[in-house]
Amino acid sequence: MAAATTPEENAAAAAAVDAITETTNRFTVNTDAAGAGPLKLDDVDGNVYSCKRCGTLLAVADDIVSKSFHCKNGKAYLFDNVVNVTVGEKEDRMTITGMYSVSDIFCVGCGEIVGWKYEAAHERSQKYKEGKFVLERYQLLGAE
Repeated sequence: MAAATTPEENAAAAAAVDAITETTNRFTVNTDAAGAGPLKLDDVDGNVYSCKRCGTLLAVADDIVSKSFHCKNGKAYLFDNVVNVTVGEKEDRMTITGMYSVSDIFCVGCGEIVGWKYEAAHERSQKYKEGKFVLERYQLLGAE
């Protein structure tokens, strides 16, 4: 049987939940609907990319848009979708192909930066990248 709580305790608990919600609303977490942890894709055979550090599933090969991207540490892949990441704060970055508003993405399993998300492209010819994700190949296991 649960202990009875006072109205003051209920108000304090509600305020704590509001504070946590306010803090976490700055990020997007792609996990399963029940919130039980990282998504697992049982129906995908071998063509998956996982975090090199902890093994958490991040993407499937079918979602690759391009393998011709580069980061400061080598190859990177552009994906339509990734899972099991948190999206950090948006910032403007200048790259070889122009100025973008991007957000770093972090593995939900270990917190490692695994790439970035294109939030907005300032060059008209680069608009196709908006809403897509780049995973740095050196941070990934799998598929190849």
